[in-house]
Amino acid sequence: MSQFIENVVSDLLSQKNDFLNTTLVLPGKRPMLFFRQEFQKQAHTLILPKMISVEDFMAEIAQLEIISGINLWFKAYQSYKKVVEKPDTFEDFIKWGPTILKDFDDIDSSLVDPGKILDYLVSIERIEKWGKDEIFVNKNEVMQKHILFWQVVTKFYFQLREDLVANNQGYAGLVFRLAADKVEEIIAAQEDKFVFAGFNALTEAEQKILFNFEKHHIAQIYWDADKYYLENPNQEAGAFMRRYKQKVQNWKWTFDEFSKEKNIYVTGVAKQVGQAKYIADIIAKMDEDEIKKTALILADESILPAILNSLPDNISYLNISMGIPLKSVPLAQFFKSVFELQMNREKLGKGKTFYFKNVLQILENRTLSKFSTASSRETSNTIRKNNRIFNAEKTLQGSLQDNIFSSLFFIPNSLPDFVNQLKNWTEELIQHPYFNDGSDFKFLLLKEYLFYFKKVFVQLADNLKEVTDVKDYRTLFLLYNKIVQSESVAFIGEPLKGLQLMGLLETRLINFDNIIMTSVNDEILPLGRQNNTFVPYDIRKEMGLNTFTENDAIYAYHFYRLIQRGKNIHLVYNTEADGMGSGEKSRFISQIKFESNHQINESFAAPSFITKPLKEIVIEKTPHTMEKLNKWADEKGISPSSLSSYLRNQLDFYEQRVFGVQEVEEAEEMVSAKTLGNIVHETLEELYTPFINKIMIKEDFKMIDKIKDQSLQKFFKKEYKDGHTDQGPNYLVYKIAERIVNGVLEKDCKTAEISEFIIKQLESKHCIDFELSNGRLVKLQGVIDRIDQVDGQIRIIDYKTGFTKDVKIDSEKVNVVFEESDKAKELQLAFYAHLFFSNPENLNKSIELCIYPIKFPKKELFKLKLDKSTTIDNSIIELTKEPLSLLIEDILNPNIPFQNSEK
Repeated sequence: MSQFIENVVSDLLSQKNDFLNTTLVLPGKRPMLFFRQEFQKQAHTLILPKMISVEDFMAEIAQLEIISGINLWFKAYQSYKKVVEKPDTFEDFIKWGPTILKDFDDIDSSLVDPGKILDYLVSIERIEKWGKDEIFVNKNEVMQKHILFWQVVTKFYFQLREDLVANNQGYAGLVFRLAADKVEEIIAAQEDKFVFAGFNALTEAEQKILFNFEKHHIAQIYWDADKYYLENPNQEAGAFMRRYKQKVQNWKWTFDEFSKEKNIYVTGVAKQVGQAKYIADIIAKMDEDEIKKTALILADESILPAILNSLPDNISYLNISMGIPLKSVPLAQFFKSVFELQMNREKLGKGKTFYFKNVLQILENRTLSKFSTASSRETSNTIRKNNRIFNAEKTLQGSLQDNIFSSLFFIPNSLPDFVNQLKNWTEELIQHPYFNDGSDFKFLLLKEYLFYFKKVFVQLADNLKEVTDVKDYRTLFLLYNKIVQSESVAFIGEPLKGLQLMGLLETRLINFDNIIMTSVNDEILPLGRQNNTFVPYDIRKEMGLNTFTENDAIYAYHFYRLIQRGKNIHLVYNTEADGMGSGEKSRFISQIKFESNHQINESFAAPSFITKPLKEIVIEKTPHTMEKLNKWADEKGISPSSLSSYLRNQLDFYEQRVFGVQEVEEAEEMVSAKTLGNIVHETLEELYTPFINKIMIKEDFKMIDKIKDQSLQKFFKKEYKDGHTDQGPNYLVYKIAERIVNGVLEKDCKTAEISEFIIKQLESKHCIDFELSNGRLVKLQGVIDRIDQVDGQIRIIDYKTGFTKDVKIDSEKVNVVFEESDKAKELQLAFYAHLFFSNPENLNKSIELCIYPIKFPKKELFKLKLDKSTTIDNSIIELTKEPLSLLIEDILNPNIPFQNSEK
């Protein structure tokens, strides 16, 4: 798998040295396995040298433990507080602290004098270089803050260093610096021999150790360099090694592999999923022997889930060296909801109640749906039904007594109490009987995820024991997120056979015949400018710290070193300019194309879609369906809304009207349009009921005006149940309802002032027998919002809170009303005419069929025009009877199936 490793082992064995006191130092831990395999292959009986990663090697020399992440942040904050009178809160500190700690790491690993660089950053002379001589630093507030910041940072650095060393700890850069300080001591001891293999971009601390060891003949250094980029000063991939070659006494080695013939394919594919599918097609064409010699390299590791979901069936063995980020597993969303439950309790629930969205997210989490019980489902339904936006601790625990989620709905005494409860809850869930069945892979994976989250909570709990700087759930959640982002769920695989799936850095020292690399885009490979530093570019350059230029050279080396021994190379890049990506292929591809002798096969790939016609859904009317339809027509009654539903979507009609399948009722944090309509209808009904069949006058409306607010509030409470209406969006909706009611009352009052105005009926229910053309009797039923009379003219009124336009029926095209879905209002008014004229007392009366746009009180009523007349008599019954009958007969015809709309 690696010619370089083979050459190193062969060279070491040819020297016939005793490896008992030899240490083999490598850039990482992964290559150790391949070195062991190669030693065993070339020498069957042998005491192997001690193998160690460079970080562990430095920590061993310095006799310090390397700490990072959250552990370092807590230690750093304690040191920071010692040097500042009024320190930032911990939450504010971790907004800038990690960046300055990264700068400390760079300063130390580069062996830059910390006093010199930090003093220079705070010096007035440097600040004055920003402008002309007339700029006075002492009078410039921004510059004063800048100086003060770096004064604090200088004290912070030395205090942190002192505190860490006192505890035998250090961040990586500090450990490297202190290890480099002991180089003479190690050389003087002359006890051990060292072998360094596969290094490229060395820190100054590493250079001091390696080159001094080599100079005094206690170390050998093996370099994996290629003639192509080492001997060409314009090739950034060889930038570091060209320098090192001048410093070492014995250079090993420069290979000539890149110039050999290669098949290089560059393919542009849209999106991560597109790349994953394209790569799956490449691998699917390989036999088992080819797959063994193949590495799938992810330049952007976020593509991993798409790759795993797309791997072809011919993959027998797979080794994944990077793991899935814990933040990406499905369970991460669940625990995010648990943290948000407590954060919103403090923010929205006044510290005492839980916000309904977080409660529902926990109870209805799909990943843990196996643990749903009757009580948890009933609790969710109750929250929705009663609009319980905020839920008390006792209420939830009382309704969830038998449920695993119950203990999550508690008000902790402290943050450590909350974290310990999460840790205990996770442990309790791991012990659940559901996990005893080892045959279900999904549950085994879920159990593995739970172990990792338990580890996170243990780490959080341990840190909270030592510090008291985390004061609220927001800061705690921030810390939790930082841990989850840095943790990965490791995979167990076979690194010596099958397809190797890894990140670019994991390829160090290893080579493959077949290389497939994803996301070979600019801003990914190389990363380009990253501003994760407080030290300006010019100062970094002047003081010898790495800049983005050196970082680009590091990526260039890894890229060229990987492909220098490859034979078949597929470089796939994303063509879409989405997120932070530009959609441009990496400049490394262009360099190979224009600067090397290799021919590149460039192409674009697009997914092949098989366009299938929209599948027609046809539901035959079974005897059971006909039984339901007959009950609907004969007993329940046919309503105008059900006929409109059928015309709009037959499948919806089948589900909702025939079998009663309704959408899940959702809790309303904000009043919906439907609820608003109900509130207005009920309020107007109550206000007008005392005046039915009475000629209304202005004084009547004055009486109504005194009680309207009370009535509106009552029905708001009835419809919205436990919802809050005294603030926020719902207060505005209440005001809209109030405006609608006031608008109707004012409009009707004006009508009463100039005309004889009588309300005859309100929300009246009507049910009549209707004879179809085939002689069958069915029931028609409906609720008419209002029947009134103005100067003797009867009006049938339907309130509408939404947008309304003119309504009309052309007597020559009356069938259109009962055939097209956009004529729902005309159908409804014609239907009301049938209900009204079915009463023999009404046969000789004329009516107006009206839409009352109550949301727009300044608009006149929209009166149905039958041809050109708005005054309608019972002739409308004969006109519309046949098309209405045909519509109902179609619905009740067992030979006409339900089917999806063609539109």
